[in-house]
Amino acid sequence: MAKVLRYRLTAIKCLVFLVLVLAFVLTFSIRHDKIEISSDSFGIQPANDNPNSRVYLLIVVLSDPVKTATRKVIRETWLSLKSDRVKTLFAVGSKGLNKETLSTIEEEQHRFNDILFLESVEEGYNSLASKLLTTLKTIHSREKFSFVLKCDDDSFVRVPELVKELSNQPQEKLYWGFFKGGSSVFRKGKWKEEDWFVCDTYLPYALGGGYILSADLVEYLVNSSRFLQQYKSEDVSLGLWLSPLNIHRVHDVRFDTEYKSRGCFNSYLITHKQSTVQMREKHANILKTGKLCPSEERIRYSYVYNWTVPPSKCCKTLDPDLP
Repeated sequence: MAKVLRYRLTAIKCLVFLVLVLAFVLTFSIRHDKIEISSDSFGIQPANDNPNSRVYLLIVVLSDPVKTATRKVIRETWLSLKSDRVKTLFAVGSKGLNKETLSTIEEEQHRFNDILFLESVEEGYNSLASKLLTTLKTIHSREKFSFVLKCDDDSFVRVPELVKELSNQPQEKLYWGFFKGGSSVFRKGKWKEEDWFVCDTYLPYALGGGYILSADLVEYLVNSSRFLQQYKSEDVSLGLWLSPLNIHRVHDVRFDTEYKSRGCFNSYLITHKQSTVQMREKHANILKTGKLCPSEERIRYSYVYNWTVPPSKCCKTLDPDLP
């Protein structure tokens, strides 16, 4: 009988020991999972898992590192009218920057906390597609958002109006901007494409002055990134990357996002190729009159993209009644 009791006590002790070991392992695992690793030496923190931290629209401005003054004007003009459901980041390539420039941007980041440092990207015409893709991968890992607007630091965005109109668009698989199709491939100059072999023209793409992607398309691009061929133009590259997909491509004449502005119309949501002086003028006019333009002006004609014909025929009909 005493021998049986000893066996039972030994078994109980072993069981208690195993339970304690298991508890220790589980505790360590939970703590290990909760360790927060700093995602960047410049102070940008990973995304909060709290669903309430999700923003509706994340604006990412691809910016030249040395354009501190331009970013200041953007913050004081069109970004000052943003809504609560919007967050903005300025994406800058920090690889190879001299100490003075880097120090200036670090100070800017310390003050505004809106700089997205891309440590693997060296700024230049040859790295624009890489900069876009790196930006998308970085925000996908750090931010919670429903849509992302990519624009340039010479774009003027009417944020409240854009957010309002965005709610009327498809809420997934969205690629929204001003599209171009059938353009000749650059074979010389700074935009020369030596590796383009897909066809004799570019595929349809939303022009780079500003376009919106839904979060699911960002996720697709991030997951496919190691297979994607990068070309000189980031907007051309994006159009190619998304070309096989069954998605909502929305052409909108209110995106004045070409290489040269079409003028000024009060219906414009985004206007590209704006100087800091023009940004201040437009912002002042909005505050004074509620309108973008002192008087509407046409410089170039627009078109409705025809999705029922090949890209080479998509955009031939210029419409003088369109903004």
